[in-house]
Amino acid sequence: MSEHNQIARTSLSPSEEKIWPAGAFDGVIAARCLAFLADLLVIVVVLIAANILFGFLGILTLGLLWPGAALTPLIALAYFTLTLGGRHSATPGMRWQGIELRTWDGRRPGYLQGALQTLLFYVTVTVGTVLVLLVPLFNERRRCLHDYLCGTVFVRRSV
Repeated sequence: MSEHNQIARTSLSPSEEKIWPAGAFDGVIAARCLAFLADLLVIVVVLIAANILFGFLGILTLGLLWPGAALTPLIALAYFTLTLGGRHSATPGMRWQGIELRTWDGRRPGYLQGALQTLLFYVTVTVGTVLVLLVPLFNERRRCLHDYLCGTVFVRRSV
């Protein structure tokens, strides 16, 4: 066991060690960053397709459906809410990286908590920019600010 794992294991309470086995938080920070970039690519492709669709529908309806394009940001919210609150508790990018979202006590989150996680992520990143990403460097569970506010944690799927 590496020195880092020993430190993390000794700082968790006995009840937390039952929920989070050794290695549950290894490499989670890098995996979250890569997963977000992959998910961002998927969302950009879907948003471009949606805007093209609304453009064609706007032309066909002589401009009546062009305001519908303003709803496209809801696509990103729906993407994260449905995947984080779904049966895998992870977006496709997170599954690719082998991580998943759990509540602080080890359960899978519901759709409401998935939506809250998404909204808090965008709010905290908008307000705190890169500073939000420094928070996981100073805690054993590698939780970001929005994870604390939402009561969630990301763990390795294999544990």
